[in-house]
Amino acid sequence: MEKPIQSGRTVQGIERVDDTVRRAIGPRSAFVHELLRHLEERAFAGAPKYLGLDSLGRESLSYIPGDVPPDLGSFSAEQLVRAAHLLCELHDATVTFDGRGAQEIVCHGDASPCNCVFQDGGPIAFIDFDAAHPGQRRDDVGYAAWLWLDLGNEDLAPAEQGRRVGEFVAAYGKMEIVDALPAILDAQTELSQRRGAPSPTREWAQHCLQWARQHHVALASGLASMRQTAF
Repeated sequence: MEKPIQSGRTVQGIERVDDTVRRAIGPRSAFVHELLRHLEERAFAGAPKYLGLDSLGRESLSYIPGDVPPDLGSFSAEQLVRAAHLLCELHDATVTFDGRGAQEIVCHGDASPCNCVFQDGGPIAFIDFDAAHPGQRRDDVGYAAWLWLDLGNEDLAPAEQGRRVGEFVAAYGKMEIVDALPAILDAQTELSQRRGAPSPTREWAQHCLQWARQHHVALASGLASMRQTAF
């Protein structure tokens, strides 16, 4: 029996069939399928397995039980560290993937909490690899740090957010902390100008970009305090 499930914020028409997930294929599905096969070969457990096409021509993926946040929110230091570790493990598993071409790794492309499965309160797997593409670590890390920390949310003090950015990047472990804010600003700029992105998404990204620029000094101060503590 098929049962509609919610997965992420933008993907529609997803059905669960027993222990599988069925989704319509898209223009980048062939690349994603090869990537998921590679991740399985590399024994990376933090992504669904590609199981082939069903009788209706939909892709069949393994179902990962757990909870997926419906929106951004405030996550604990432990959750942020685990998310950063998971992202690093994903990237490390792609360095031997032929599909990355001349790029450093394959980016998830939308490694937000809304595309992450949680078990027992902790992130354990990324889903919805539709935006996956060859790229650089800093691109995915900057985007992920922005969304996992919900930068632009007025409820959190900018200096504290800067410190948490530092914790996230330090937990990732393969990127200089000093590059964190430029990477976040680049990610916000790219999404605010992305052709084909819905207008509300671009407007939200623009708001976050303006917030980050407005509070850049406080963010940098918080980031610097974390660096001094770490070293």
